[in-house]
Amino acid sequence: MKKNQIIILVVVIVLIIAGIIGWVLVQKLKIYPKEEKIEEVFSLQATVSSVDAENNFLMVKTLNQETELKVIVSETAKLFKIELPFEPENAPKGTQFTPIQTEVEFSDFKSGDDVFIKATENIAGKTEFDNVDFIHILP
Repeated sequence: MKKNQIIILVVVIVLIIAGIIGWVLVQKLKIYPKEEKIEEVFSLQATVSSVDAENNFLMVKTLNQETELKVIVSETAKLFKIELPFEPENAPKGTQFTPIQTEVEFSDFKSGDDVFIKATENIAGKTEFDNVDFIHILP
């Protein structure tokens, strides 16, 4: 082979390899797009880690976060316990039902309770907030 043919062959091989690498990177970006930043959050579901009844706050942990959030509960926050009108293992099939909602006191919260918290202001990115509208203890 002549020197020019070898150079052309090497260039073609390099271009093919570069094309394959570029195609793989583009496909990877399509499969794993960048995470979108959440700008507004007004509610969350979490599990109570601890209760400080003296200072009226809960420490809660959400499913996707490793850190705990401090939820300061004011006197105006509505506190409820949600109960099902049947045992979960004996749930009726295809029947609509209305859960039983009972008002509770702050002292009724305990570690391990699953809760749904609704805030009146954006709580995105916060580790502590006190703008609680209501908290439901979930069944």
